[in-house]
Amino acid sequence: MCARFHSCLSQLASCSALLSQTHRLFVFRFLFQLGCELASSKGRDVAILLALSRGIALEPISPGITKALLDPLYEAATQPEMCEVFLRKASEVFHANHAAFIVYDPKTGAAAVRAALGCTDEMRRDAEELIGGDLWTAEILKYRETGSYSGSPEDTLPLETFRRTRFYKDFFRKHSIEWAGAAVVFGPEGTIPSLAVTRSQSEPPFSADDKELLRQLLPHLGRVFKVHRTLAALRIKNAAGQSALDLIGAACITLDRTGRLLSMNQRAEALIAGGGALRVKDGHLMTALTLEQNALDLCIVPACACGDGRSANPGAGAVVLHSRQGAPLYVSVLPYHSGWALLEDCPAALVFITTPDEQGRGEHRLWHSMFALSPAECRVAEMMMHGMEVAEISEAIRIKVDTVRYYQKCVYRKTGVRGQGQLMRLLTRLPSSTR
Repeated sequence: MCARFHSCLSQLASCSALLSQTHRLFVFRFLFQLGCELASSKGRDVAILLALSRGIALEPISPGITKALLDPLYEAATQPEMCEVFLRKASEVFHANHAAFIVYDPKTGAAAVRAALGCTDEMRRDAEELIGGDLWTAEILKYRETGSYSGSPEDTLPLETFRRTRFYKDFFRKHSIEWAGAAVVFGPEGTIPSLAVTRSQSEPPFSADDKELLRQLLPHLGRVFKVHRTLAALRIKNAAGQSALDLIGAACITLDRTGRLLSMNQRAEALIAGGGALRVKDGHLMTALTLEQNALDLCIVPACACGDGRSANPGAGAVVLHSRQGAPLYVSVLPYHSGWALLEDCPAALVFITTPDEQGRGEHRLWHSMFALSPAECRVAEMMMHGMEVAEISEAIRIKVDTVRYYQKCVYRKTGVRGQGQLMRLLTRLPSSTR
């Protein structure tokens, strides 16, 4: 995010004390929504927006909720490693022996302990197994329409009733737990995230002040859970996109507005690490042969400018790069219009790199798995996919025409097609297996 944008947000936050309650709510909603939409950028930018939005939130921070408790909570939204820091601080504030983030899915009855402090692996397994069928969980679900819940088991059902449940007998008593408190946030996604804290049999129950503190944490937990879900979804989509590129045998690199490398998928990393026709120096793509650098720059510079909105010219588009040893690389550079020009690390161009030899080997593995094609049949199928005739294939791999026709018939039979046109359509639509 550019320095000027940071400065504007900081000034807005610093004058928030002068705003009316209505305006404070409006500004908070604006900043928080912007933070969620920018979640695909670096985590530090999201954390800055969250910190600013928290600072001008409608509800004042109570004396019980200290900065030392809220800071790691908001940072945990973008940095999962901060969850342990928050849980450690929460256990101190609540004088708890254990603290954990738990996610429960009422549709399936499945529960997962996402992060925990002071919990053994056995405790995690027991909690995940027993939470779904617990009476306290059933009582908590009744608060769905209110959007949140905070409290202890004895607040929703008689304590003696709770102590007769399987959850109490097989979890609480087994792990020397007597008292528990939870802050639960209901979201539109169906799953229910919560913060849970517990005390042992030798400790007093959670007091009214403790439960009030849990209640005051609810809006903060709701914001953090929302951003965490947004980021997790974006990371999953990003991973799926990179896997898809790997599967089709394409290496992909993203560049920013200056041509600086932002990210690579696994195929691109493998090609760069091979030290062939392309390498990375000071964050930029460099050719092995000096004479070809200008041709690559004629693709990259205009594409980045076009993607950044500074030019309508997309550039040369493609170039073939060579090395003193090894196969050539076929490089295509396309502009990428992200719509987030205020971000420093915003992609402005996509670089696709292919190597026919490696892609062919991946395709052969896939065809062998799917259609049981032999190595010789795979070679013939690949040439047919590229439109080569029987005589051309015979000359290229130096076998008799009749042998090519035999392999051709085997390929048609195993793939279930009736001619070369159908075969070409089938094979070109399949992914590659180059991972």
